[in-house]
Amino acid sequence: MVLRFCFHFLTFSCLRALRRYSNTSLKTYAYSYTKNMAGNEMSVVVLHKWASPPSSNPSTSDLSFDLECLKVETYLRLAGIPHETEVCPTPSSSPSSVLPCLEAGNGEYTVVGGLGDEIKNDSKVATYRILHHLKHECQNLNEGLSETDTARDVCFSSIANGILKEACEYFTWTHEGTFIEKTRPMYGSKYPFPLNRFVPNKWREKRGAPTCDEIKARVIASQAFDVIETMLPDDTNGSDNLFALGSNTPTNCDADLFSVLYYVVFSNATESLRGELKAYPKCIAYLENLKKYVQARKPLNAGEDDGTNVDGKNIDPTTWRDGARRKKQQGWVEKEEKRKLSPEEKKMRRHAVYSVVFALSSVVAFVMFSPGMTMVVEMDDLVESDSGASLNATEEDKEEGSNE
Repeated sequence: MVLRFCFHFLTFSCLRALRRYSNTSLKTYAYSYTKNMAGNEMSVVVLHKWASPPSSNPSTSDLSFDLECLKVETYLRLAGIPHETEVCPTPSSSPSSVLPCLEAGNGEYTVVGGLGDEIKNDSKVATYRILHHLKHECQNLNEGLSETDTARDVCFSSIANGILKEACEYFTWTHEGTFIEKTRPMYGSKYPFPLNRFVPNKWREKRGAPTCDEIKARVIASQAFDVIETMLPDDTNGSDNLFALGSNTPTNCDADLFSVLYYVVFSNATESLRGELKAYPKCIAYLENLKKYVQARKPLNAGEDDGTNVDGKNIDPTTWRDGARRKKQQGWVEKEEKRKLSPEEKKMRRHAVYSVVFALSSVVAFVMFSPGMTMVVEMDDLVESDSGASLNATEEDKEEGSNE
């Protein structure tokens, strides 16, 4: 076992070093240039991300199962930034040893993301750096917004990146059952044993103490869905009201809202939150329409047949279970209808009862009337008679002594 672990560890280290060498030494610095939605000339960026779903042959056009990678990829597609995607089996496969990672080339080679250490790197920090780079160096979706729309945009983003993301992270990383059954296999499937358990556990420990429990996660998620449902436009089916602010162009809050809602609906770890989302039809309609808009804007290196995985299906809330908290509030109790027994089943059940009663009576009769039990009873009677006779003799002796 020790030799096997050392062999896998050395293999993993060599592959990591080779990958980093190929990304730094053999990378070409000639980047192609295209035009974005505003007509400005932009260089093509490369996004390194987790695959979705984890498979032996992942598609580059499918959205990632990781929430941080999903946020960056959604922003790239909504902003119309020309990009390519590279699916990485592990964070060490990216140039920065963290996912997500962005390669940009504005005249020189630039890697935006982590600091080169897979364990110490934080995917949240990498996401912040990448989005900050895209908004300042490529395109900011909030350019030209009024003060009122900017305030609404900040409100949407705060809800998505705050309490709703906190609930998602609880069920993904903190909840014990979900982490063991869903999260650890997703993130550790490409690692050899025992790294497939050690590395996800280290990522979980790095997140620190949990900030909420299961009940609080459900409550704050329901509150977030309620606020989003109230603030969304009444009609999100038309092209004019497709986005959260009711405009005909996406904004920064659309990238935040879509990524978190998409994660709630399609992630294996958020089944409990889907039950809470089921009661908010405007949120579901907004996600359904924006999903078609996002999936139509594939990366440049996507094939014509890409994008045929499960996330291309329509959203069907009827398959979701109702939220446990909502069931309790409504007094809903599931009752199973009792199936009527057939005459043959009734006869078999009656015979089974008779058999059990006969067996019990046989055991009782054997215990009560067996020869061994009779001898024990006779011995007890004999002992009692002897003790009685001895007591009588003792009393008679005492009386004779007193008379004398």
